[in-house]
Amino acid sequence: MAVVIIILLTAYFLYCVYASVAAMLNKRLKKSLRLAALLRTLSGGVVLACALLYFFVHINEEKITYTYVNGRIKEYSSYGRFEPLFFILTFLAAGLIIISAFVDKKASVSGKTRVRNVIVSVIMVFSVLVIGLIIIVSNYSGNLYDYQPRYFRFNSPDKSVSIVICERSWGENGYGDIYQIKGEKAVKIGEFTTAGAFRNNGKYTLQWSSTQLKVTYLYKNGVHKTSSAPFAKL
Repeated sequence: MAVVIIILLTAYFLYCVYASVAAMLNKRLKKSLRLAALLRTLSGGVVLACALLYFFVHINEEKITYTYVNGRIKEYSSYGRFEPLFFILTFLAAGLIIISAFVDKKASVSGKTRVRNVIVSVIMVFSVLVIGLIIIVSNYSGNLYDYQPRYFRFNSPDKSVSIVICERSWGENGYGDIYQIKGEKAVKIGEFTTAGAFRNNGKYTLQWSSTQLKVTYLYKNGVHKTSSAPFAKL
C-alpha cells in the first residue's frame, strides 16, 4: 500500500514541477508568479537531490551494530547517519512550496486562481512530507522498532558469557533476538520466532557450551523448539 501511495504522490508531484518549469519560462506571466513557479521548481530539485542521495547511500551494504545500555539493546544502521540530512531536505522542499503559495496568493488577481494555486501547493507539500517520512521511517530509523520489547539477561554458569534475549511481538508474530553482551558492546548471535505472537516472558531452558548456546523456548501451546546461537568474540 505504501508503494502505491508513493507512486501516485510522486507522479502528481512531478507533474506539478513540470507545470512550474513551464510557468517559470513563460515571460508573459507576472514576475511574482514566475518567482512562485521558480520556488516550486527548486523544491523539485531538492526532491531530486533526495532521490540521488538515497541511491548513493544504498549502493553500499547496510551495516547494523548494537549496544547494550540501561538494560536495553540499541540498534544502529550505517544508513541512519543520513537520516538528519533527509529530514532537512524533506522540510526544505516543503518550505519552498509553502513560500511559493504565499507568493502566489499575493500575486494572483483572480480569487479562483489563488484557491487553485493554494490547493496545488497543499497537495505538493503533502506529497513531499508523506513520501519523505515513509522513506525515512522504513529505511533509516534503526531502533529495533518498538513492538513492546522486553529484555531478559542470562549469564553462563562460569560467568564468562552474558546474553540478552529481546522478546517482541507485532500482530500475530512473535520475535526473539539473542545478543551476546560485554559491557556496552552487543552482538546479535541468534533469533527465533513464535506462533500467535506468543511470549516466553524470560522462561527458557538454556544449554551452555564453550562455543554456543542452545535456547529452548515455547513456540506455541505445548510445542517447544530449540535455537542455536554460536558465541562471538567480544
